[in-house]
Amino acid sequence: MSGAGDKTAAAQKTHQKTQQQQDTSRRKFLVWLSLGSGAAAAAAAGYPVARAVLDPAFQNKYSPTGDKGEWQTVGQQADFPLGQTVLVTFTRPDAQAYAGAVKKDTAYLTRREGDWLALHNVCMHLGCPVQHQAGSGLYFCPCHGGVYNAEGTNVAGPPRIPLRRLGVRLQGQDVQLQTAALPLPTLVWPGSSS
Repeated sequence: MSGAGDKTAAAQKTHQKTQQQQDTSRRKFLVWLSLGSGAAAAAAAGYPVARAVLDPAFQNKYSPTGDKGEWQTVGQQADFPLGQTVLVTFTRPDAQAYAGAVKKDTAYLTRREGDWLALHNVCMHLGCPVQHQAGSGLYFCPCHGGVYNAEGTNVAGPPRIPLRRLGVRLQGQDVQLQTAALPLPTLVWPGSSS
């Protein structure tokens, strides 16, 4: 009888060992499944954010001379009285399809005797929209007190470089802006190390 009992005890130990191994492998599988699911969810949530943050760093669309970019019609010549500055809206050429309303940008367009002046409506300090004061002809940044003269040159406050100029042309009666990819505001002089 002890032979049969030994066989039963041995069978029970083998069964318990097999059960423990199955539990351990099931536990490992569930741990790996949880880790994999978490990693997949983090990647799915993080990809759009990383893409939006890193995309501009890998695009070299900005042309400091403004000689590249598309021409966009912003109105008719009759819409711009001589000597008056008008705020116009255009679509950013470097905007992504998912950008929605952020694709729209603005510039101040002035029709002068014999030529046109278009200034991008972004303070070159930290990117706030500037406001044109018709009486003085100055552009003011309400965020940090930047001031630009009628030509867009920085004259007071923290901005260290002038407002960005955009190309202007007439195509028949259509007034068009040359809208190359626009630079980000900067805290330093271009080409300087500080």
